[in-house]
Amino acid sequence: RFVHPDEFAAYEKAAYGKGFLMVSATPLTRSSYHAGDDFAQLHAARQAKHG
Repeated sequence: RFVHPDEFAAYEKAAYGKGFLMVSATPLTRSSYHAGDDFAQLHAARQAKHG
């Protein structure tokens, strides 16, 4: 089925609500393409929080 772009905001909210730390919920997202950048961002945030 066609997923309207407006639905992606609901998917993002649901994922964060389930405890996901990073969500890429947009049409045509290639999450594996950005996985390295996403990991670095999460790692930096964790280091800043926990030292």
